[in-house]
Amino acid sequence: MNKKRVKNIIFSFCILCGTLLICEVLYRNNFGYQNINIVMAMAIFIITAVTEGYIYGVSSAIIGVFTYDFLITSPRFGFSFTVNFPVTLIVLLLVVFTSSIITTSIKSQAEQARQKCQHAELLYSINRKLLSTRDLHTIIRYSMDYLKDELMHSVAFFEDIKPDGKLNPYFVYVKDDVGIEYFIKEEIFYFVRLAADKQKALGDKDYGYFLPIMTQNVTYGVFAFSFKEKDLSKKQRMFLELIAEQTAQAFRMYRLVAEQQETKVMMETEKVKNSFLRSISHDLRTPLTSIIGASSTLLEEGNKIPYEVQAKLAEGIQNDSQWLLNMIENILSITKVQNNGMVIDKSEEIVEEVIEGVILTFRKRFPNTKITVNQPDNVILLPIDIMLISQVLTNILENTQRHAGGQRSDVTIEVKEEDDFVRFLIADTGPGIDPKILPMLFNFTVTPENPYKDSTRNLGIGLSICKTIIRAHGGEIYANNRPEGGAQFMFTIPLCSEK
Repeated sequence: MNKKRVKNIIFSFCILCGTLLICEVLYRNNFGYQNINIVMAMAIFIITAVTEGYIYGVSSAIIGVFTYDFLITSPRFGFSFTVNFPVTLIVLLLVVFTSSIITTSIKSQAEQARQKCQHAELLYSINRKLLSTRDLHTIIRYSMDYLKDELMHSVAFFEDIKPDGKLNPYFVYVKDDVGIEYFIKEEIFYFVRLAADKQKALGDKDYGYFLPIMTQNVTYGVFAFSFKEKDLSKKQRMFLELIAEQTAQAFRMYRLVAEQQETKVMMETEKVKNSFLRSISHDLRTPLTSIIGASSTLLEEGNKIPYEVQAKLAEGIQNDSQWLLNMIENILSITKVQNNGMVIDKSEEIVEEVIEGVILTFRKRFPNTKITVNQPDNVILLPIDIMLISQVLTNILENTQRHAGGQRSDVTIEVKEEDDFVRFLIADTGPGIDPKILPMLFNFTVTPENPYKDSTRNLGIGLSICKTIIRAHGGEIYANNRPEGGAQFMFTIPLCSEK
């Protein structure tokens, strides 16, 4: 006997006992049978309204009438069976059935209202949670969790449905139900593909139920269950259709947002590319013009020009050619690092040898620059692409001289090993960096309209590619002005290639 049944019996017994006491008082004071019948009818109506089913009201009516006739009316402790007895019993039974019909209808309407309220709250919760999610895997996980909790069955979801071959479903397990091995059978794959192609729910007596997730004739996936469609209640079927509809809408919103984002990225990329090409064409044209002019002068007037002037023109050609070579190397580095399919070729390199190689190349162009190197006594092996990191060091070192404004600018290179990464610091004694261009120092998307564009025919893509290379290695790069004067650049590279 459950608690609800015991509670109904106790409630009926208490109401019946109280009613008999009231009837006893009314009978002893000669208030008339009609009042007693009204009290009995009210009691039976209350019992029928509060309890569930006819049994408690009918039992209370029969027990009440017999008890009233046995204990209260004359002769006491005996049955009179007067004409009032069957009339009272029939009236009370009519009250039972009438009140039962009314209360059952009211309870049914209340239950329907409660279910509709729960359905609306659930719909709002699911709709808010799914449509506010912009991650595909989270949408799938939310939907499967809702289904698992409501249906109490394992759920599989097939997203990337290929015409043939093995499918890889998302899976949520429920205790005492089928495992993932059930949903990776060829027979399951067949019904999944069939449901996706036909864009309608399919059921099979041996392999379960398959529900496609679709909207506007686009199928986004298929839910698979081990149970049969006939095992679903009406409420569960409605819930399943609700989840399928909301999941399809969430998928559609995700795809729309992804397409918009991709379009935005393409537009931004095109804008950056155009800006880059405009700026690079200007920077390339200037040294080429100088090279053509100097070489033409040497060819046409070479015999008439003093040797010192010839040497100066040749030096200018060499410097401009070297600048063009560096620019081309930067452009090739950008192509290499920013290629989506490109993987940086890392190898263990000795940091000291990398720095020595860069300084040796640097001194050929700037032989009078004083360079101080501070590095640990121990050998540091660093997983890097030596060509790219050498390019970073070369670009930073050349900037220390190119932007010195004709002043002497000594350079200090410091290497520190800190925890799981190596920190490089390059400082100079030059005029420093203009605070106005410091925030955009590593951004090569400088437009001709930018008032802070460098006037020394250096676009700044050298520093941009430095940032790209360091980021590709898993590190960071910074720049700031030193309190004592000059600028300093810092970048880090992880000691482990996985970082």
